[in-house]
Amino acid sequence: AALGDAVGLATEFLSKKIAKKIYGVGPISFGSDKGYKFYADRHRERWYVGEWTDDTDFAKRLSKWDKEGYPELENKPPIGIGKTVGSVLNHSKFKRLPHSAAWDVWVQFNCNMAANGALMRTAILGIPFFWDEKQVIKQTLQATKATHADPRCCVSSVIVTILISRLIQGNIQDTLPDLDDSTKQDILSWMQSGNLNNKIEDNIDNDDLKLNGESSKRTSFVKQVANKAGNFFSDKEDRNTLWLERQKKIRASLNSSKQDNQEIPKIPDPLPPGMDTFGADPEILALTKSVVDRYKFMTNGINATSLSKTGPTKGSKFSKFQTDMSETALLEHCFPDTLAALRLDESPNIGYVYKCLGAGLYCFTRNLNQQSSEGDAFKKIITELILEAGDADTNGTVAGALLGTRIGYNKLPKEWVEGLKFKDWLEKRVDSLWAILSSKE
Repeated sequence: AALGDAVGLATEFLSKKIAKKIYGVGPISFGSDKGYKFYADRHRERWYVGEWTDDTDFAKRLSKWDKEGYPELENKPPIGIGKTVGSVLNHSKFKRLPHSAAWDVWVQFNCNMAANGALMRTAILGIPFFWDEKQVIKQTLQATKATHADPRCCVSSVIVTILISRLIQGNIQDTLPDLDDSTKQDILSWMQSGNLNNKIEDNIDNDDLKLNGESSKRTSFVKQVANKAGNFFSDKEDRNTLWLERQKKIRASLNSSKQDNQEIPKIPDPLPPGMDTFGADPEILALTKSVVDRYKFMTNGINATSLSKTGPTKGSKFSKFQTDMSETALLEHCFPDTLAALRLDESPNIGYVYKCLGAGLYCFTRNLNQQSSEGDAFKKIITELILEAGDADTNGTVAGALLGTRIGYNKLPKEWVEGLKFKDWLEKRVDSLWAILSSKE
């Protein structure tokens, strides 16, 4: 996920046309890989080369990150917050009842805020209880609904975390029975969390997960990992000063590495074969279809029509997000004929959660055998995805999480992994998580 995020910054918020002018058909320089250097503009100059963005940062305690950033990562500030997350964080209820705050904001904006801000940070939740599908869903919805109440956001997050949990189990060929009515009802009840009109007692806007007694050590893994995150500054003025100093260092490093005479990319005609020619891996595609089919009922989990306001509302300017909550809309985005069919750079829809989900699933299901190695396939697929531009870092985060889980850490391209800034810091936290899950701590 961090790799896809960091590489995706190269084209974030650009159009596909502009991205092609800057980078051609690639490669993009990252780590020790040669290629076209990152385009330096006012957006990209907020991060060091090789640094991940808010998509990975959000995996940490959200409210604390929003105020303090990451002091231990060379005073990295909290930048890149989207409209949905920003609105929820500023809601008066957020610290006490985050699900209620997210629900209020969703209704306030006419039940039409289906952005990708939760999907980009929840893939990790396919890991802690990977053997227990229902717990994976419950934790995924807890995290998703802290900022995004829209059912399209909920089902998108669940699809990704369940795929990851199934990969870790290693049972991708197993055919699971249909969900029983009781489980479906539990999921639909959890989706109502935050709705003040909800009379159901089992509200997931809390940490009271019912777990097996032998899992007691794992129940606190979130708190244990969070407590290892480092010390934070309490003085806001000091933080602002440090953030400004960091910005000066980034600009200086970019200026020193600029190539004034960088070659203008030449677009080959015809274009070289891309991932569309890879075809789909039959087993991975079958797994993906089974998971999407298993949870597509969630799109109808909330009657948004009955909640939507009429007349001018704050949501009117968010008509950019399609309002189709049907199962058909989900399926069309999950299984496009080509990557380009998703129109990832189409303004103003680049942050639509189904676009991000569809891009991630399309990359995830490709046949990797046509490349010399799975690491090369990872680079090829992520680069091609990034060159579609739009919300490229978020799309790269989700695709990277799925592909990375599929091929495993040791098969990720080493030249890219070594190019990640703060790689050692991230790996220590991964090791801590693994130790907790393995009951070594």
